[in-house]
Amino acid sequence: MSQVKQNIRVRFSKEGDVRFTSHHDLMRVFERALRRAALPVAMSEGHNPRPRISLPAPLSVSFQGSNEVADVGLHQWLRPQEFSARLQAELPQGIAIRSVEITSTHPDRQPSALSYRIPLLPGHCLSAERIDALLGREEALVERERKREVKEVDVRRFVKALRLDGDALLMLLECSSEGTARPEEVLQALGCREGVDYLVGDVERTHVSLSSSPGNT
Repeated sequence: MSQVKQNIRVRFSKEGDVRFTSHHDLMRVFERALRRAALPVAMSEGHNPRPRISLPAPLSVSFQGSNEVADVGLHQWLRPQEFSARLQAELPQGIAIRSVEITSTHPDRQPSALSYRIPLLPGHCLSAERIDALLGREEALVERERKREVKEVDVRRFVKALRLDGDALLMLLECSSEGTARPEEVLQALGCREGVDYLVGDVERTHVSLSSSPGNT
């Protein structure tokens, strides 16, 4: 067991083949890199101590992430620049550290908003009129399948902003303890079809906003 004396928040990108890494595998990637870098990572309490690492906003497999978040608790102080250099040297290709900062040792890790950029395929069906029609609705129900169960989800209540940017759709989704919408679900509500109007593998999450930080589109 070791007490957290410093928390470092890492902003990083996840691109290329590594985007097919699952959330749990990504946690192991960071654990292994931190261990190889011999960084003073604090450990949790209990019978099975674990490194104090948190990835507060899991990214869907195949999505790219250009500004993801990881919190690392340390049991001794370290200069952020040294932490960044030592960690980056042990991370695989496709994961690049964008910035590091010191936060509270008990930071707010609740995601508040998620920003996405979805390139659209030639001849796509999306238009400003379709976007305005969705934004003007009180609800937009889509079916979500999870663990062989199907339920209806109102994705409209999570949509904070939608706009076309050339041949791409920019999307800002609210995220709370009640959950969030998936980009594919919002695209479905807009009448878009995967493989016809967009490709799931092209979806990029451009920003993760935590409760204490602003979002952007």
